[in-house]
Amino acid sequence: MKNLILKKLYLALLSVILFPVFLHADKLDIDTNYRIRGISYQNNRFDNSINDSISYYSQRMQLSIKGNFSTNIEIGTKITALGVAGSTKTVFSVLKTTFPYQNANFVPFIENVYFKVKDLADMPVELTIGKQSLEFGDGLVLSDNGLGYFAFRITARYEKPWPLKLDVFTAKVTDNLRPTSDRDLYGGVGSITLKKNLLELGYFQDVDHSGSFYNQNRTSSIIKNFISLRLGRQERFMNYQLEYVKQAGQVSEINGTNITFDGFGYVARGELIGERTKLGKVAAHALLAINSGNSDVSGNTDGLFSPDLTKRYDGLERVGYGKLFAASPFDAFFEIPSSYSGIDTLGVGSELSPWYGWTFGVNYFLYSASQGPNGAPVASGFERIFGAEFTLGIELDLSAQYVFSKYLATQFSYSRYTPPAIQGYYWSKRDPATFYNLEMLAKF
Repeated sequence: MKNLILKKLYLALLSVILFPVFLHADKLDIDTNYRIRGISYQNNRFDNSINDSISYYSQRMQLSIKGNFSTNIEIGTKITALGVAGSTKTVFSVLKTTFPYQNANFVPFIENVYFKVKDLADMPVELTIGKQSLEFGDGLVLSDNGLGYFAFRITARYEKPWPLKLDVFTAKVTDNLRPTSDRDLYGGVGSITLKKNLLELGYFQDVDHSGSFYNQNRTSSIIKNFISLRLGRQERFMNYQLEYVKQAGQVSEINGTNITFDGFGYVARGELIGERTKLGKVAAHALLAINSGNSDVSGNTDGLFSPDLTKRYDGLERVGYGKLFAASPFDAFFEIPSSYSGIDTLGVGSELSPWYGWTFGVNYFLYSASQGPNGAPVASGFERIFGAEFTLGIELDLSAQYVFSKYLATQFSYSRYTPPAIQGYYWSKRDPATFYNLEMLAKF
């Protein structure tokens, strides 16, 4: 209760300080997003004889304020609140999942507060300091997941001789007030765009001295290095993207054991778009995500591709490949036996808009693992060509969206996930789990 009162006082004090500042801005932008979801999970233990359904309403409110002072100073903030509507009791202990946010009781928190200096030293360079959003590409290696990180970030843009962008940053994930007990991020991303072709090269380092656990052992440090290469092309009727990431680094446990990271992951996706067909606008897309697993769990080398700060959350719900399974490179919404590692996804789907305001979608996903136990069902032949080995089930997603206006939209989605056929071993039953989501989104 004391912490709750302190948080409210902190927000009130920040509002008193910031809002008079914004009144002196030459240009002021205010955006408010409110989203409410009706969520229902059915048959989470894959056994229809057990009534384990979970239903609730989740809500997210975001208030963004950005002020431009003169021509080169920008100050901004974003206040976010997440909650389970009508209740202060969360559902996460029942779902056996976690979320990274401060609370789920609709108490506002500061997602972003920063200032930006443009045209630094009369050069096309921006300096941004403060709690800010950090996400590159699709968030495969790094995403703040709507939390915001305190960071120093320099962004340079040059148009000649080629369109070039360079981002360099350092950020705090956790700060325990001692240099040897913090978790820090360092990185740089350079990209060039030529005739709609994108070439991007990035380097990220995650340095964790906070005493985190690795394989249930406390560590003195976990250092992960990532080198990322992203290629892509954007056209009116098609687009594609390929991202490859190599992971290295080392774990130092307090017992003196050192373990080396040596993993990789890649994602290939493409889309074809038909603007004027008999069914209206039609888009067809495909996705292949392959991630290395750990083949020697007792050795001194860990081959699992594990970018801990990958994009995994969208408010209180998981986000990933598939609405329900929500696969990331190393985990999913459902608990996966530890003998499986390296989550792989093959997905195909399409969206069509036959009438004004309406969009219908269907997506199908095959899940597999790069490493698994002997005797487990194997992945499909197509998946095995690219490195997947053991099946983890399938999912079907259906959706219907209606956009009333640029201020209001609604969407209904249904997902059905079926686990692999290993009855009596890891999944005692394999009755499908289902997920229903009715969402309303308002912007004003």
